[in-house]
Amino acid sequence: MTYEELLKTYRSRSRATLTDGITTALSHLDEVSVSLGLMEDSGLLSELMGSLSLGLPFAVIAVTEQGKVVLGRKTQKAALQDGSYRAVKTGAGLAAGAAAMAAGLGALPALPIAVGVRVMLDKYRGSMLTAYRVRQRGERLRALIAAREARVGQLPTAD
Repeated sequence: MTYEELLKTYRSRSRATLTDGITTALSHLDEVSVSLGLMEDSGLLSELMGSLSLGLPFAVIAVTEQGKVVLGRKTQKAALQDGSYRAVKTGAGLAAGAAAMAAGLGALPALPIAVGVRVMLDKYRGSMLTAYRVRQRGERLRALIAAREARVGQLPTAD
């Protein structure tokens, strides 16, 4: 993979992270508005907002990943894998935010907690992928060294 391809890959990942972070924060927005007294926690509107805000991040993930398939930027398999990871990450963020609210911290601290969990999962995945790439390159170097040694061992000697 060339430097330009690698840079392009990381730029596209950061856009997806930003989009997912915004939708995760928006899903907690109705809770924040209720906590601040901007919206009453009763009636049809709050029920609708609660259902809509919970499904919003997952709908955005599905639409963006499928859009990349339609535009030819990703294969269906890659979009499914990336979408699954993004959905798990979003679910973990939402769960952490909900746990913060259930613990009595309130809705305002839940937003950075939810987004922070997502960022930590991204960092963990990035470090795991880097470790995997380093292992692969080490194996490739060992194979090249073994092939070179085999070639050197087959050279005819001048007797």
